[in-house]
Amino acid sequence: MSEVQGTLEFSVELHKFHNVDLFQRGFYQIRAGLKVSPRVPHRLIATTQDNTGECSFSSAGVYDGTVFSRIFQILYRNEEITVNDYMIFKVHLLLDGERVEEALSEVDFQLKLDLHFTENEQQ
Repeated sequence: MSEVQGTLEFSVELHKFHNVDLFQRGFYQIRAGLKVSPRVPHRLIATTQDNTGECSFSSAGVYDGTVFSRIFQILYRNEEITVNDYMIFKVHLLLDGERVEEALSEVDFQLKLDLHFTENEQQ
């Protein structure tokens, strides 16, 4: 049995955040993570558009495979905030070379998006 490495890339682009129904004023952050089924040997690399990987209040960052958007403040209902953060997930998979398409269709991918909130910017 020969094995081949396949690489898949998932891109998440956060252009704008439109506050439709949040009633609490405060600071928000979107966090994204990609889960890959453990049945297939793989390596996951998460990056942002600037590839620094450092987390800060004013730019996106990566920590422990999770990508964080920049922190933005919501003050009003129906407020629209420009985020412009790009998150990239690269998955390197080790696949059976005899049945690549079949092996790829058996891999499960789950994209997890979380919205985090705090009233204090320092938290």
